[in-house]
Amino acid sequence: DNCMLGMGSGQPNRVDSLRIAFRKAGEAAKGAALASDAFFPFAWKDAVEEACENGIGTIAQPGGSMRDKDAVDCCNKYGVSLLFTGVRHFRH
Repeated sequence: DNCMLGMGSGQPNRVDSLRIAFRKAGEAAKGAALASDAFFPFAWKDAVEEACENGIGTIAQPGGSMRDKDAVDCCNKYGVSLLFTGVRHFRH
């Protein structure tokens, strides 16, 4: 319904941030979109797979990780759409 369901910002750990967002969103997260301002350096047994296992329908992220293919493979395994925006907002 064009609204933010949950946000896990400011956490140094990707999985903790995801879990905070899921706690806030509750069951409404099923089929929802997840957006990240930074790429996911890992997919398996990390935030991408956990999001897929919890019912996220779409993931949007900037891409640019050496392991982007792992994110693609993980999303394909779970039937989750993955969008690479090519725009990274978070910089070190």
